[in-house]
Amino acid sequence: MARLRASTKIVIGFAALSLGSYFGYQLYADRAVMGLEFTELAPGSVNLVGIATDRGYQIRVANQMAQLVEGITTDFSGAGRSGDENAVEGTGKRRIPIKEMLGALRGDLKALGQFVAIINEKQENENWPPERVYWEAADLRKALDGDAELVKKLEYDLNVKLDGTPLPTLRIRALENGIIVRTPVPVRVRVAGEDKVLQAMVDEPYLPKLMGSVQRQYENKPNASQTDQVGYYLTESQAVLKNPKGKEDVRASLETYLSEARAKELAVRPEQILASAKVVVNDKLIDDASYTSFDAPNGGKLHNLKIQLNDEGRKRLWQYSRTKVGTQLLLIVDGVAIAAPRISHDLAQSELTITQLPDEVLVREAVQGIQNKQNQP
Repeated sequence: MARLRASTKIVIGFAALSLGSYFGYQLYADRAVMGLEFTELAPGSVNLVGIATDRGYQIRVANQMAQLVEGITTDFSGAGRSGDENAVEGTGKRRIPIKEMLGALRGDLKALGQFVAIINEKQENENWPPERVYWEAADLRKALDGDAELVKKLEYDLNVKLDGTPLPTLRIRALENGIIVRTPVPVRVRVAGEDKVLQAMVDEPYLPKLMGSVQRQYENKPNASQTDQVGYYLTESQAVLKNPKGKEDVRASLETYLSEARAKELAVRPEQILASAKVVVNDKLIDDASYTSFDAPNGGKLHNLKIQLNDEGRKRLWQYSRTKVGTQLLLIVDGVAIAAPRISHDLAQSELTITQLPDEVLVREAVQGIQNKQNQP
């Protein structure tokens, strides 16, 4: 057998040493943190949140702000690079409301309702009626089931009978406002490690088609008087009475708001998003924070944020990062995502540095928020 050259021995020895070091570290890390069991965390005021991007939700940076959206990415520097598609508006992707998401993960019912409404594009907007006439789902159910008093009140608020027949007189308030249907949507949420089904209350306007037809008659006539509105109502009502088959089944329209299938449909995407988010570290596990600034190539300033974790926080982040290399984190302060780092390796140190953040105001507020939290009794 030919004797190995000295250089070959060195190469083989180095490779063996490298492999030994690698597997030694893996064994050490597995023993150090992978066997640990932690209770799940509820969101605090400062959070590192992991996002399961394989479920279609990713992070982008736009206008120096991190956002959780449907389907896009970034790296372990906290900001998107110039020219990165992640920093470009107008992608057509819907933004996920982070503040409401964290509130929902705390079990806050108001935040959960807002979250479900926003995700389903049913949040309040400029097209909502100026005067709100609310109908709770329970009362609406009773009316549709035949409660005489509630039927009378409902038809009064809608200015139309449940079978779609116009009333003999017009109430201008009913014409302008319709009603707001408030319905419960059961949503599965994991709150601090406990699976719960919480009731998200979702509000949605309803205006009978007859009233909508009347509104369209004068929507481009800003000076239309109440007399004009009554005239349009009479015209549209006569058209309905002449063609009864074309009138709206108001009862059936309202039934759709109360259907179990609709509630389940409204819950699907919120449940998917909430299940994709995990609070890895909250402010209870952060000891301190600071930042440094330096000159950027373009003449501006960039900032590096340093977060000092306590021992439990370090181990939680280390454990999470070992199985999530390539995924993303959100650093969220008071409901605002200020950085969107990507995990490129094990994060085993107690000091976490997020680099190249462009907005000093956000960075300073994050540091102050963390320090103020630690100074509270």
